[in-house]
Amino acid sequence: MHLLRRSILLSPAVFFTISADNVGPTYPAPTDLTSDDSLVRKAWDELSSSFDTYLEKKPNGSPLAGTEHVTFSSGLFSLHDPAAAPQLQYHYTAPEIANSTNGTNHVDGDSIYGMASVSKLFTVFTGLLELTDAQWNTPLSDIIPGLAEYANQTLEGSGLAYDTRWNEVTPWALANQMAGVARQGLPATDTLISGFGPGVDPVADLGLPPVPLSSLGPCIDLTCTEGDYVESVSGQPPIFLPWTSPAYANNGFILLGIAISKLTGKPISKIYPEAVFEPLGMSSTFAGSPKKDADIAKSVVLPYFNNTYELAWPSGGLYSTINDFAKFGTALLNSTLLPADLTRKWMKPSSHTASLTYAVGAPWEIMRYIHPDTGKVTDIYTKSGDSGMYGGYLVLIPEYNAGFSLLDGSSNLTARSTVQYVIADYVANAMVPALEAQAAAEAKRKYAGTYVSEDPKLNSSLTIAINGATIPGTPANALSITRWVSNGTDVLAGLSLRLLQSIPSGSAEGVGSGKVAFQATDNPQFASYTASGADSLGVIGPFTGQQTNYDWLVIDATHYGGYGFNLFVFDVDTDGRALRVRPAVTRATLKREA
Repeated sequence: MHLLRRSILLSPAVFFTISADNVGPTYPAPTDLTSDDSLVRKAWDELSSSFDTYLEKKPNGSPLAGTEHVTFSSGLFSLHDPAAAPQLQYHYTAPEIANSTNGTNHVDGDSIYGMASVSKLFTVFTGLLELTDAQWNTPLSDIIPGLAEYANQTLEGSGLAYDTRWNEVTPWALANQMAGVARQGLPATDTLISGFGPGVDPVADLGLPPVPLSSLGPCIDLTCTEGDYVESVSGQPPIFLPWTSPAYANNGFILLGIAISKLTGKPISKIYPEAVFEPLGMSSTFAGSPKKDADIAKSVVLPYFNNTYELAWPSGGLYSTINDFAKFGTALLNSTLLPADLTRKWMKPSSHTASLTYAVGAPWEIMRYIHPDTGKVTDIYTKSGDSGMYGGYLVLIPEYNAGFSLLDGSSNLTARSTVQYVIADYVANAMVPALEAQAAAEAKRKYAGTYVSEDPKLNSSLTIAINGATIPGTPANALSITRWVSNGTDVLAGLSLRLLQSIPSGSAEGVGSGKVAFQATDNPQFASYTASGADSLGVIGPFTGQQTNYDWLVIDATHYGGYGFNLFVFDVDTDGRALRVRPAVTRATLKREA
């Protein structure tokens, strides 16, 4: 009888008893990141101490080796705790900047860095604000004159036919890194090759035939005109056919900037401030390097600080601070400039990569953090920058309505490029578990307790607790329904359910302000079918392993009177504390006992 009740209440019977949660938050997003009691504050202080210890003692074998050569600023921000942005920051000024005769000698949250390819995120966001769906999906051959004639060409001297298919490449394909265009629009060195590093002679070292400069067309560096650039790159062979495979391409975002400018009739340098920087109060963010003395005085000035290559600004030519990054990040999470439904649509993967933990969006680099204690997956939406002397990250974690940023600079190119990935990992490995733990702690305070019917004639009650789940593999801090009595009937009969937030408070399309919706589940969570060890059928594979990610398939599968058995809607106060709960199928409202 108990098993029958269980199968009716939760989901159709499956072969395995292990499964995965839906993508998204387990708990409502944490709201306290900065108080003395916050687990996030504690984790940030411990992270800062780790950086301090290395920079003071420089122990051999540390993963942070080389950090002492890199000037960097990093900070956490949150939609629900504005104090996080100014308080949870870490800054280090390397000797070359501390002793510099130009710019700042001590970095803080207002120090201006080159952001390198993080610029691509601003370019796409600007396009989302300025372009229509029809414009996003217009072929480049219709937007940029001259591209159509290069749709079918034969590479000179090779005898190989190639098809650039500019009539199939659209701005949206470029934004999603799925256009297949050549990565580099122009050579990075005077040796006519890109990506081989300094000092490489292609003729002497690689045995290649001499190639005259004239073969590159009228543009051999980024100081040329837009028209000359397009003429010079339009005949390059593609990497893939459009929408075949993701491929990172600086050239693609230069072309995207040109397309946005042509479609709007405005120079891209004017669109950035008008559409994004000024509305969000980002007064220390610039297209191209800052020009005013007061701004330069706040800048991390390195030999390649001055960026005059306007064509490349959409790909990697913007400058900013971590304080401005916090404004931008919270604006994205809050859908300040872009409608909420379009923000949610935008912040999704457009393609897999060959890695199970790395997907691609427009132009998101989506990392999948796997919680070591539970196997739960948290999606981290990022855009990285790593070019020459500057780099960094802007990171959004929608599950927690929070994120973090990193900006760095150094003339030691090898150290800077390597160190920034290590620093970002340190921050992620400290902050993601802390945000999850803080969300769980707040959920206990705000939701745990007993809820009873206000009608004395109705014997209905619900008990919610932390650490109460009886589901194998469930995290110790799961928010769980441990007892549910409906009209005198013990619905769970000794079982328990976990509650997973499905629609947050205040969602315009959801349950409305002051209400939070949850879905109940009895499924544990695993990152993959291999992690689950699901071999009860004598085989582990992608199809039997599908059962280890079953929640998405059976959610809301059992209805009574038009309501799902798994739906629970809470009334919450302005602090997010639950006051009442309504198990949807019972039509009864249960009040929380003090």
